[in-house]
Amino acid sequence: MKTALVIGASRGIGRQIALTLAKNGYNICVAAKTTEDSDKLPGSIHTVTKEIQESGGNAIPVQCNARSENEIRQTVKTCINHFGGLDVAVYNAGAILWNKIMETPFKRFELLLDVNLRGAYVMLEEVLAYFTKKNSGKVIMVSPPIYSRFFKGKTPYSVSKMGVSILVQGLGIELKDTGVAVTSLWPATAIRSHVTDVMGLDKKIMRTPDIFADACLNIAQEESNRLNGQCLIDEDYLRSVGITDFAQYRCDPEHEPPRMMPRKFPSLKVAEEEEVTAKL
Repeated sequence: MKTALVIGASRGIGRQIALTLAKNGYNICVAAKTTEDSDKLPGSIHTVTKEIQESGGNAIPVQCNARSENEIRQTVKTCINHFGGLDVAVYNAGAILWNKIMETPFKRFELLLDVNLRGAYVMLEEVLAYFTKKNSGKVIMVSPPIYSRFFKGKTPYSVSKMGVSILVQGLGIELKDTGVAVTSLWPATAIRSHVTDVMGLDKKIMRTPDIFADACLNIAQEESNRLNGQCLIDEDYLRSVGITDFAQYRCDPEHEPPRMMPRKFPSLKVAEEEEVTAKL
């Protein structure tokens, strides 16, 4: 039986990733900062663990503050020790602040970097120490493909998220032929979550988190490492593996949500750059 660690699993996309992986036979380490369910902040590591267990799955809750290096490292160790191994690690922890640079105080920028980028780096370092020894393992990071339109109006947030995407692409080169793969994933449309509910976003423009979780499941179950170093979009990736029914993911059954991500991104192939460099 395979094991997955999901950091940032107390609600929203992370919760659904944990539930979907558990439904498909994975042991789950449910890791997040939130330990108590409340009206203001619904969901916790314990509520998600209970959901999995009541559905016949196997899960443990682990409190993990993504701003704490020690807690992230201990979470990985706890997961491996409890289940006897680790096969998939998902970093979904995230701080969101979509403001311009001049509207973002340094303290808020520090929070974005700590949670979105620094925490991701710590988890990578810890799980790779284990994965590279056994020559297998998959890492899924929640970050977007790199393109300039994403920066507009939310540059500080983009710095923290694009940093993760750069890690994925650079690390993908380092992991070639090791049996270990790292991939990033980002939604094509808005995804319903506690945050979108608080903001009062129209259901017509959103999909359920199931689409993102299904994409994670397919990436985790890829037999080869062909996705290593790639930054994927959930809808586009699912289409590439034969999934065509996206109406099932609509929050409003009568409306297909508009894409917030372009269908085509600029090429960032390192091979092309290396070829040019070699000629100089």
